[in-house]
Amino acid sequence: MKSCIVYYSATGNTKLVAEAAASATGADLVEVKDLADYSKAMMYVRGAPRARRGEKAEIEPASIDVGDYGLVAVGTPVWAFRPTPAANAIVAALKNCEGKQAIAFATSSGMPGDTLEVLSANLKERGMAVAGTFHLSDKAIKKGEGIDGLADLINSASGA
Repeated sequence: MKSCIVYYSATGNTKLVAEAAASATGADLVEVKDLADYSKAMMYVRGAPRARRGEKAEIEPASIDVGDYGLVAVGTPVWAFRPTPAANAIVAALKNCEGKQAIAFATSSGMPGDTLEVLSANLKERGMAVAGTFHLSDKAIKKGEGIDGLADLINSASGA
């Protein structure tokens, strides 16, 4: 089954995990940019409250057609224990996603809070079946531990 990883990365950790998983699985990668382009300080001052409220960002690309894929993994950093506004926008931007399998994944400096549950619920609302979730801490990423976990989940869910 053909797979795609769609992600937003604020500091590079989510990108590192997504790229490692794509390399290990052959999945296509779609990196999404938040047009607000938060500085590190603004992630906390403006971005985190928006994440907490479940708001959507303006993103590029604004539309993401996943019709050619059987499995779509959506990744986000954790802000205020929730998906980022960019991740909320990713889910809304997915085209031809109904009936597809999905994986929700997140990276964070601590606990993921409600991030994976909220992201999974948003994917289900779009008609997707969530095959699994994955979280990796920044500390584990820096040590190089657990990065293959997302690839394992994608391979398992896609039947590879």
